[in-house]
Amino acid sequence: MYLITRPLPKLAATSDAFANHGLCASVVALQDIQVIDHAILTLTQWLTANPHSTLIVTSTAAAQPLLTHCLPLLSRCQLITVGQSTAHLFAQAGLSTVVPEQENSEGVLALPSLKDCADQRILLLKGKGGRHAINHELQNRGARLSVIDLYQRVPLNAPVFSQAPRWSEIHGIIATSGEQAQALINEFNTQPLATYRWLTVSERIAQQLHEQGIRHVYICPKASNEALIEWIQQNWE
Repeated sequence: MYLITRPLPKLAATSDAFANHGLCASVVALQDIQVIDHAILTLTQWLTANPHSTLIVTSTAAAQPLLTHCLPLLSRCQLITVGQSTAHLFAQAGLSTVVPEQENSEGVLALPSLKDCADQRILLLKGKGGRHAINHELQNRGARLSVIDLYQRVPLNAPVFSQAPRWSEIHGIIATSGEQAQALINEFNTQPLATYRWLTVSERIAQQLHEQGIRHVYICPKASNEALIEWIQQNWE
């Protein structure tokens, strides 16, 4: 059995994906996703004033309100998505995106189009409190950066499980963001989490886990269900 933390809107899809590949998983949601309503007006005004800009869309949770409310304004923008799942939403709307080979903040920052971005007008669309690395580095490179938090992660009153975890049978823990990893540690601090092997998606998150006393941390360069499953099948099964 694997323990996987996902926000509530992704719980069912992750559970189904692992089951379809014959992997037993307890998917736990500790947070829900809530759109920040007033950010939609700010977003619409920004896109109207800056029609030829670069947009960095960090997640499906950021893509969904963008596509719902601002689709006609996107035709002249360069779109960068952190992962393939987010790119797929834009493809369904007839829009192409650039996806970094390493589907995380570090991968975005390594894109050739962002290496020399001084005076380039860029809009970063993200969740409240996330993606500080992109924000700070693009400012250091001289980009004319704007940031809009389109959604926030709201703690659930109690964890929601796809199935109850059997702690003695867990073969590994998967966390695809630092915030979710920390929420998992906070919620289950009575369990010996440091003794399990962990899988995450960047060196930055791995370092965060090492600082929590977790010794065995592995990295999958992509955060999609398909990529995680493939990595687990090749390395842990």
